[in-house]
Amino acid sequence: MVQVQDAAQRAHTKERGDRWDPEVTYVIGHQRPDTDAIASALGYAWFLNQIGKKVTPARAGQPGEQALFALSRFSMAPPMLLTGVAPTFGHCARHQGVVAPDAPLPAAMARVAEGDRIVPVVDPEGKPVGVVTSLALARAYMAPMNVTAMLAQPCLSIAETPVVFRVSDRISDYRNQLLRSETDDFLVVSETGRYVGVATRSRILQPPRARLILVDHNELSQAVADAEEAEIVGVLDHHRLGNPPTAAPIPFLVDPVGSTCTLIAEQCQAHKLEPPEGLAGMMLSGILSDTLVLRSPTTTDRDRAAAEWLARLAKVELEAYGQELLHAAPGLTERSADEILDGDRKSYQMGGVAVSIGQVEVTGMESLAQRREELLQALEERREREGLALIGLMVTDIVTGRSHLLCRGEPWILTALPFTRVAEGEFDLEDMVSRKKQLVPMLHAVLEEAF
Repeated sequence: MVQVQDAAQRAHTKERGDRWDPEVTYVIGHQRPDTDAIASALGYAWFLNQIGKKVTPARAGQPGEQALFALSRFSMAPPMLLTGVAPTFGHCARHQGVVAPDAPLPAAMARVAEGDRIVPVVDPEGKPVGVVTSLALARAYMAPMNVTAMLAQPCLSIAETPVVFRVSDRISDYRNQLLRSETDDFLVVSETGRYVGVATRSRILQPPRARLILVDHNELSQAVADAEEAEIVGVLDHHRLGNPPTAAPIPFLVDPVGSTCTLIAEQCQAHKLEPPEGLAGMMLSGILSDTLVLRSPTTTDRDRAAAEWLARLAKVELEAYGQELLHAAPGLTERSADEILDGDRKSYQMGGVAVSIGQVEVTGMESLAQRREELLQALEERREREGLALIGLMVTDIVTGRSHLLCRGEPWILTALPFTRVAEGEFDLEDMVSRKKQLVPMLHAVLEEAF
């Protein structure tokens, strides 16, 4: 008996390590995290922990090549990966005592006497083979047999077939099934089928929620998967507003600077805190990446001041490191179409329609013509799959400070674009380099006017 319970408890502990923890508050950037999203998650989590708030940095996807370069350059580990934050049955499971299949009925009766409504019957491998209910026990005790025979009867002989869910099953996917179920207690098992615990109907209908502090974004369309089922407890960002409502007031700071890391650096300075050398280097990388080494029109004097301060702490020469960082990302020829299109792509609602715009930085436009048709086809596939009215890829030459836009969309939208068409599906954006401050506002104005 003890061996079975120990094995089940170990399985339960392992499974919890693979999910978000209800006891933890996560500082997390947007999907397809760029350098600023990775650096701001690390930087803001460090700052909050320094002022007494226990949080953990996280990321909603794999870092891009540039972010990986910065992490390696400053010997920093990336934030932990969270692929989704929906409540699962594992979050509602509570480990409850079990009985072995050959255990006599009094073993199950003892569990019921202690208040358990069902008693899981678990084999020596830790896998449930049934449940004993108080009703089944009552029927056994009322059966016409002598007491000795009844007491020797194995628990498996009266076990019923349980309703079983895996720890990773999302509760929202089974809500209708749960409402129709006649039982109030469900078994939860690991991915390998080992018993984890029991989830009650009341807890499933009011599950714990992930606690998130969003950095470098404030829109659910850009957040980690299932963020609508989480509790947003803070926002630190430098983009336009598109935030969801919250049940209570939260710390919410959105400021028009070039990088979220600038805001974190300012808060550190206000509290007389100096980030360690490696973290300062990551935060500097976030600023230099988002502002194209302080040359983007999104750059403010606050970004310049923060970058200079962080460069001193990181012990690097600002301009030289900035160029090193910008050239760290591979060009168009070295990456697959998926990597190019999805490495830094964000979704928007404009004029009542869905729009998605990606951006990639290059050190010359020569390779664009070679990849144009392949990229346009991949854009069209994403547009159809995601139901988008417009999808685009902003290709920015960081040497010349000019950009082109590859796009696919509804014909009326493409016709309304105020850019010079240079080829099928390709437009010249001239000296436009900022998606946030230049391209997105212009597209937003076009689509709002159309409606």
